[in-house]
Parts: sequence; structure tokens; C-alpha cells
Amino acid sequence: MRNFSLMMTGLTVLLLSACQQNFKKGDKGIEYKIISSGKGAIVKPKEFMQMNICQYINNGKTDSLLNDTRETSGPIFEPLDSMAVPPEYYKILSQLRSGDSLVLRMLVDSIYKQNMSSMPPFIKKGYHFITTVKVLNIFSNQMQVDSAQKAEMANKQRKDSIENIAILAKDDKQLQEYFKKNNITNLQKSPAGVYVQMLQPGTGNMIDTSVVVKTNYTGRTLDGKMFDSNTDSSKGHVEPFNVNMTNDMSLGNSVIKGWTEGLKMLNKGAKAKFFIPSTLAYGKQKVGDDIPASSILTFDIEVVDVLNREQAKKEIDAKMKERKLKQQAFMDSLKKANDTTKRK
Repeated sequence: MRNFSLMMTGLTVLLLSACQQNFKKGDKGIEYKIISSGKGAIVKPKEFMQMNICQYINNGKTDSLLNDTRETSGPIFEPLDSMAVPPEYYKILSQLRSGDSLVLRMLVDSIYKQNMSSMPPFIKKGYHFITTVKVLNIFSNQMQVDSAQKAEMANKQRKDSIENIAILAKDDKQLQEYFKKNNITNLQKSPAGVYVQMLQPGTGNMIDTSVVVKTNYTGRTLDGKMFDSNTDSSKGHVEPFNVNMTNDMSLGNSVIKGWTEGLKMLNKGAKAKFFIPSTLAYGKQKVGDDIPASSILTFDIEVVDVLNREQAKKEIDAKMKERKLKQQAFMDSLKKANDTTKRK
């Protein structure tokens, strides 16, 4: 469960029709107003509040949205706990009912007065941090919270699934236009929507979920910008990359779904190019400086080898042993150098 004081000092505001009412003065520079539904009992100590939070910063003229749980994590669940909630917030939250909306406002000058140098450059003195909370429900025990969380998770999964179907269709249309413009043929499409262009066929059995695949690769965005490679020395790692296709995490970490989808269409020695829709890559997540959110990605892939579980485990053990020997050799050299210094 997240830290409540951080949540409440995070910047937020609900745009409400009743925002013209005056703010009340709270403690430690906090101003607040409650737009009450007038329904239900006031929250009691130790009860849980299910809330949506929006985060804004106000420059005196406009509100700039920083975060909205309706679009990110979904509603949060927090107990009204005097031991966890700072007193200045506890006094305000103790007045809320299910259905109420709360607006909290605080000058940035007050928040950063102890360390003005930590103020982000886009924030200036005189701006307000404004927090708004919509109380969706109040629960008396953890069992009710668990049930509500499960319902929210199922609802979010349904919404994400519907949204991903629309994004996948959009990405597929963009890829079709790209293929036509660049005269790219000899394509196969995986069941999930990854396009594979075979450049060199391999031999042997097709890759499945029982193996670890040793690969060489170069990844690019659809406009051709390279973001990673284990064959280009400029990226600093030129050893083959092992892709764990199994559900045994001791054999390595998992990769994006676009890779596992594409690799199932290859075998040992194959070379291919993957065209991966954003929903099968990193989705809405921005990765580093080179992969924008919602990016279609391409990968040049070579299947160097295909290892069964025993071979993969043996290779991992050998690497661990080699790493330990190098660490021991390094420690021995430090000890030797230290002993030499002492004798001098």
C-alpha cells in the first residue's frame, strides 16, 4: 500500500462545478474544500476509502494534469489510519463520506521551503499544488477491500483488452502501409499479430516453449533508429542473447511477447526480421530515450542455437562458476596489493 503522505502531497485537482466555493484553512499551509454528496456515514478510523486521484499543478491561469488514477493505476484503497496519515490530512479526511469530492491546495513555496533547490524547473514560486480526491466507496474491513480490488482488476483487464484490440488494428494498418511503401514481401503473420520476414531458413525442429534460444539481434523503431544490438559493438554487449521460452525463471528472464511469438516461427540457423506491433512490444511505456511510447518495433534476428533445459542450465552454471572465479581473482589481487602496501 502506498505512502499516504506522498500521495497527498503529490500534485492534484478535480475539476468540479462547485469549485467556486471558498477554501477552508487547514494546518501547515493546506487549503481545502469538500463537495459533499450528503449520503452515507462519515468514514470511521481504520475504515478503508476507495478513491480516484487526479494530479495537477496550477500556475494561476491554467491547470496542467500530471497524473490521473482513472487513466493509470485505477482507484486506490487507503485506510484512515492516524498512525500512517499526517495529522494535517487526517483532520480533513475524517470529514468525508462515500461519494464526496475533496480539493486540497497548497503553495509550492510551502512544500519546498526547506529545500528550494529540489523544486523541478517547470514549477515556479506562486504556483499551487492541488490535490483532488473522489471517494468512491468506504469499506469496513480488508475482505471487502480485497473483493473490490479483484472487481477493479477484472474491469481494467476488460478495458485494456478492448483498447489493445483497437491499437493492434491501428498498428496493423500502419504496418500494411509500410510494407507496401517499402515493397516488403515474403511475410508470415503470427496468431497474435507479429509479422515475420524470413531472410534465411533454418533447420531442425521449430522453436517451442520447452527451449532456450541463443540469438543475435538488432532492434530498431519503425523509422529505422537503432536502440539496441548485440552485434554492434557501440552498444557494449556483443555476446549472444539467450531467450527463455519456458516458464522456468531459473533459465532466464522473459522477453516481450512479440519476440516469443516470432521465434515460434523459426528454427536453428534461421535469420528473419520481426515487425512487432506496440501492444506486443512495450505498449504505452516509454523505454529509455530511444523507444517512444506506443512504438512499433523491428528486430533483425538470427537463431544461433537452440538449447534444451539441461543444456541451458549447464551453460548458466558454467557462467556462474566463471563469474565467481573472476571475483575471487579480483579479491586476491586486492589483498596482494594491500599486503604489499603494508610491507612498505
